[in-house]
Amino acid sequence: MSTGDRAGDGGSQGSGSQTLDRGLRLLELLASEDRDMTVAELATSLGMHRQAVYRLLTTLRLHRLAAEGSSGRYRLGLGVIQLARQANPQLRRAVVPYLRTLAEELGVTTQCVVSEGADAVVLAVVEPSDAVFHLSQRSGARHALDQGASGLAIMLARPAQAGDPPSVTEARELGYAVSRGTLTPGAVGVAVPLYDSEGHSLEASLGIVSMVDLEVERTAKRLLDAAAQITAREL
Repeated sequence: MSTGDRAGDGGSQGSGSQTLDRGLRLLELLASEDRDMTVAELATSLGMHRQAVYRLLTTLRLHRLAAEGSSGRYRLGLGVIQLARQANPQLRRAVVPYLRTLAEELGVTTQCVVSEGADAVVLAVVEPSDAVFHLSQRSGARHALDQGASGLAIMLARPAQAGDPPSVTEARELGYAVSRGTLTPGAVGVAVPLYDSEGHSLEASLGIVSMVDLEVERTAKRLLDAAAQITAREL
């Protein structure tokens, strides 16, 4: 076994972080493939010895982050889904204070929406306390991603595809999404995508829904500022 392999197994200073790095790279590789992979395939792709890959897989399987399929092939485990679900409460805690501020400042209903398959699902919503007329919304409500500003904002953060609807292309050009009466007659929606600190899409959006006309550009700028603050301070 080479010195590099011993370090990866915990034999030198900093080996813990190196082992973690290798485990994360292994998870990323499993996530990027649409097929189960053998230990040999994983080792070749990662430039690692088979024994090292097997030891990492053993640990990942204990935590249900990897699963063994047929003929000694491996794939992502269901534990990854559980981790993703547990990330939502963290996102909710991060955005709610900003939703409250925006709701009171703009006098509109504010919401954070996440993607779930082909749907946009409301993760958190705040209604203004003193607005005479506003739209009532509830957490857990869902609609198609390509309907409404909140879903379009999530889609605009994804890589462009040939089949993207014109509304997504327009949203990419603006940097934010706008919808009028798509889900609720008379309602205006404005939303922006949320990113993590490394610029990766969180598959989530921050937005408002108003039953009265508003200054779209000004509202979008306020949402973009809030989204940037959430990324910088919370994510």
